[in-house]
Amino acid sequence: MATKSSSRRGMIFGAAALIVALVTGFAVYQMHSSAAAGTTAERITLDPAGFTGDTKQAYVVAEQHPELLAQLDCYCGCEEHEGHKSLLDCFRTNHGAGCDICVGEAVTAGKMLAEGTPVDQIRQALRARYGHGG
Repeated sequence: MATKSSSRRGMIFGAAALIVALVTGFAVYQMHSSAAAGTTAERITLDPAGFTGDTKQAYVVAEQHPELLAQLDCYCGCEEHEGHKSLLDCFRTNHGAGCDICVGEAVTAGKMLAEGTPVDQIRQALRARYGHGG
């Protein structure tokens, strides 16, 4: 009987070890996949380090001031073809990197915020400048 009992314990231990290995492997895979895509559980925008020039500055604004961009409309039409709800959504992926309107809006909003401009005035300025497609 001791053989059956130790065999059963060995099987249970082996199954538990396999489950731990699978869960750990999946967690490592998820972390690697997120890092490769430029996002993490804490990051809500892509890493600005992956870009240059005005595009980088736009991603910096999105990273540092997501609460601002979440209150602003994007005027490139992405709400129709990308399902975006705000300017912040443009910088959650590489969409913003390929769109001069998104970049221009974010850079302008960042500069205006740094000058102390209230959000409603930033919103009005962006609408006036970009509201007709550029």
